[in-house]
Amino acid sequence: MSNEIIKFHFYSLKFTPYSHLIDEYNSDKILNEVITYLTQELLKGQGHLIDRHRNRKNENSRELFLISAVFKPVQRRIMCSMALLRSGRTPKIKPIDEFRLLPIKTIGDIAEETHFYIDFSRNYAVVCIEYNHNGPRMKDIEYYLRNVARDVLKISRVTDVNLYMSNTIDKTLASLKNVLNMDIKIQPRKLAKMDTDLVGKYFTGLNTFGNKLKPKYIKLEAMYQTPGKTVTSSEFNKEATSMVKDLIGKFKSRPFNIDCFDNFVVKYEDNEGEEHFFNLLKGKAEVVKEVDIETLTNRRKWYKLIEEDFDEFMINFGIE
Repeated sequence: MSNEIIKFHFYSLKFTPYSHLIDEYNSDKILNEVITYLTQELLKGQGHLIDRHRNRKNENSRELFLISAVFKPVQRRIMCSMALLRSGRTPKIKPIDEFRLLPIKTIGDIAEETHFYIDFSRNYAVVCIEYNHNGPRMKDIEYYLRNVARDVLKISRVTDVNLYMSNTIDKTLASLKNVLNMDIKIQPRKLAKMDTDLVGKYFTGLNTFGNKLKPKYIKLEAMYQTPGKTVTSSEFNKEATSMVKDLIGKFKSRPFNIDCFDNFVVKYEDNEGEEHFFNLLKGKAEVVKEVDIETLTNRRKWYKLIEEDFDEFMINFGIE
């Protein structure tokens, strides 16, 4: 028996109704209708499959479908799980006591499952989602639910998703006065997944370099402060400070951009002249559990694993 580390992250999720439905629908009602539609499809044995990459050339498919959704009316929560059908090279299995491999495709498609929980007790939904590197991410779930609301139910076409940070982003944006040093690490292939306006403004050179030389990683260090010395107010780094504020603001409003970076650390000076570090990848509000995965034999046990922490999060973050 070996324990595994499971991480949970938190996002807000808001739906905006079409303008002609604004008097009839709010975010809460849209969410409920979307989940109700999906559960009814499951009861009919049909489900709802969406390929997130269906309009992208030269990319593997990214097929998603909701496996389950169970309402908890008293808590005003929904216990959900979503599957991602694995594309690309098909894995094989080794039969017990036999030294040969069999293709799993003889059984069915390979899928990765991500568990997530939606609290709709406030003015908008809060999502607590298991981090599964190989499974659906929050951007997949947002896309899936928006697709149903827009293309199937035709009640909303806009969703707004924000990642909850441990006060890091808001605190940094409010206090950042002058960037001193930057340390950024990124995989060139991930630039294709970043917002195009960010690539165009700041990473065009890295993109060209990556396409030509094809390194696995690119590391960028920008030093505005000599080791052992401080930066005086006359050495204000306007361009770097503007760039970092722009990027951090984008991380808050469109959090999928965070996944594009393997490292993003900024040393900066605040309004009081004190020096601080902003570490993007360590700023997420998260709950970490160490558990024997074999004990999580059903979806209710998965929920019990995070329920108290989810309750505490809703209180501590003062979500209205």
